[in-house]
Amino acid sequence: MSALIKELEARKDDYILVADVINVLGNATNSAPNEVVKYLDAHNIDEHLTVFYMGENYNFYQYNGFLVNVGNDANTTYFRMSDVMAFEPITKHGIFKDGGNDHLNSYQKNLDDDYLTIDEVITNLNSRTKLFYSYDKVRDLARKKKITPCFYFSGYVCKLIQGSLGGLTPALMENPYTEIMTGYFTYRLLVEQIIGEEHYITLPLYELGNEILIYRLLERQGNTEISYGDGLALFESKPQPFNDHQNNRSKFSCIGFDEIRFSKRELDSYIASLEPVFSNNSYGKSLQDSELLTKLEKVQAENDDLNARLFTARNTYKQNQNEIKKLKEKNEKAETEKAELIEQLNSQAAAPADDNILQVILDESREDHAPDLKHAIQLWVDLYIQDGIRGDSHSSKANIWIKNNTNYAESATSSIGRIREIATPLKDFGAKRSREEEK
Repeated sequence: MSALIKELEARKDDYILVADVINVLGNATNSAPNEVVKYLDAHNIDEHLTVFYMGENYNFYQYNGFLVNVGNDANTTYFRMSDVMAFEPITKHGIFKDGGNDHLNSYQKNLDDDYLTIDEVITNLNSRTKLFYSYDKVRDLARKKKITPCFYFSGYVCKLIQGSLGGLTPALMENPYTEIMTGYFTYRLLVEQIIGEEHYITLPLYELGNEILIYRLLERQGNTEISYGDGLALFESKPQPFNDHQNNRSKFSCIGFDEIRFSKRELDSYIASLEPVFSNNSYGKSLQDSELLTKLEKVQAENDDLNARLFTARNTYKQNQNEIKKLKEKNEKAETEKAELIEQLNSQAAAPADDNILQVILDESREDHAPDLKHAIQLWVDLYIQDGIRGDSHSSKANIWIKNNTNYAESATSSIGRIREIATPLKDFGAKRSREEEK
């Protein structure tokens, strides 16, 4: 990091994240985040402390809203440290009195959090609210920003820049700036994947408005040029220069459906916000009625059963998809083997007679034995397989072979000529020799 950027980063020393104040006060008093917010609001914190956000130019501007409405922005908004130190409802609990924050681990609030799967979120909601929540309702909560879907990643992260045409592209440079980060990441359209049926979720490819962002940071190695609001590209190994970023094979491109996670702290905060509904006196009195209580328990049991069946159906769907994929692979393998067998059969049909048939032809004990056919085959084998021809003419070598290997007398010119002609290659047919007509 350059000396100038370090100087600008130092401006943060006078500020503290709103989330850090809430979490430290909550830890010191054994209180949930929503309880801390209620406590601070009851002490009119908005009249004493101003909420700020930091712009890209490292200047701090007043946040347009009250603390109770900050929500997820608590991770990107700040209080002035001097204001926190002067606010007695906070300092009386023994924190920030001396202006120091050595006891505050900047990542502790994240490390202490748990992250739940979609099914664990549904189980929590159903058991703790006594209402029925489905995948659709979890998605609706995420759309309303009550809970945030994210996924875990540990590896190389590259900052994106906005191109000349408005799209997001990786920083085009010979040595792209990267950091190694571990934490939870999110993007806008991940909300819609909550009810998706696909086994894997494709991550956005440099898409303006849907770029990957840091949700919760657990650890970072390197400088701090990359912030929560930067669009990011994720890589499994250190990326090469972005001469052609579309073909960078190390890009982290997809996650499993079951890898979507939700902050338990966020979920607890949402459930706590429903408490006034359940603590309402008239509602409490109505539950005293045994008939209504019985009906409520029955509905809850039915909802639990439906949720279990939905979970089973989703898993069955995934198993069927995997089975279909395996069957397709087996079918393709069978088709390949079938084609190979057909090719082998065709080759065998076109091949010369095998040794067994040849032995039958040469068997003199058969009553249908053809001696001249046997002589012609043996003559052709000796001349053209055993290379007995050795540059001489067919007629000359054939006459010598017939004399040495048969019992025909020299006067048996008809038989000798027949054997010689049967073994004659087509290329040696004479002008007077008849040839087969082409069909």
